[in-house]
Amino acid sequence: MPTPLALFVDDPCPLVHVYRFHKEHVHGEPPTTRDGRPLLDEIPNDFLDAFCDVVQRFGMRGKFSIVPAPAWRGDLRSGINGDLSATRWWVDQAKRRLGGTFDFCPEGITHDLTLDLGSGKLLPVGESVWSQSQDRGSLTPYLAWQLGALKEAGIDATGVTSPWVFGQSVEREYIAAMVQAQRQVYGRASSWYFLHMLQGKPASRPWIAYQDAEGSLVSIPTVTEDVFWKTIDSPLQATRYVGEIADELLSADGRTGQIRRVLDAGGWPVILTHWQSLFSNGLRTGLAALEEVGRRVRACLSSECSWMNASQIAELARNAGMSRPSYLPPLDR
Repeated sequence: MPTPLALFVDDPCPLVHVYRFHKEHVHGEPPTTRDGRPLLDEIPNDFLDAFCDVVQRFGMRGKFSIVPAPAWRGDLRSGINGDLSATRWWVDQAKRRLGGTFDFCPEGITHDLTLDLGSGKLLPVGESVWSQSQDRGSLTPYLAWQLGALKEAGIDATGVTSPWVFGQSVEREYIAAMVQAQRQVYGRASSWYFLHMLQGKPASRPWIAYQDAEGSLVSIPTVTEDVFWKTIDSPLQATRYVGEIADELLSADGRTGQIRRVLDAGGWPVILTHWQSLFSNGLRTGLAALEEVGRRVRACLSSECSWMNASQIAELARNAGMSRPSYLPPLDR
């Protein structure tokens, strides 16, 4: 059987450039690139179409997050940035063009400061930091809010993605909360989640994080770096630069690069990127590099790999009974 290959896209949402606000609000840093250009407030809706064109052209599959209330600038229910029509267009387009090939999931509520569910106000701490001291009693309603927002927008959210490393220090509680929230909102017994970034462990594969008589939860790690991230901070757009970025994942002859290294180690190459990495602060250089990677995969790896979405990968892991790798800290630490 061909080795599973997937593209995991973090942080997509209508209109808002979520990285710009996270950088300012959570990290307290100027919302600028490293070379001093202002980070744009918005990622325009037409970027979604450009992305869909690329992934459809090369048959890419994977996971596509949707932040339901990015930077608390509106939400999927009422409209983001005050524009309900544009919000609905983006959601409908994502469903129409990506549904079936990419699994949808939430990634936090705001991917920014934490929402206090009781008061409806933001806490002065980022979601990832807040999560590290929580238990299933507080994490479950936070996850249910995210899943519920996507469900009301007509999106079938088959899994959950952690904003940054949300829940990592309390992963056992986080796992229990994800299982409970999926059952509560969707009545779903089997699901998956993305938390672990294991680019230093090329032999990594997914594993069953939880299982009972009714269903299971599978952890799907990424095993490559987000090589496209650097385009946020660079004005370069030349073909040579785009090719150099693609080289980091896969050379033109398919013999080197992180994907090749993972395959040679026996791992499953799940490629990590972010919406802002592909947008490249308006230059879209990252998207051009992704297109080149797609071209190289098709030319060099078509007999070795098969693009799969998150649900397909999770099902393979369940059927194979894959267990948590020994190099990760135990859940009961």
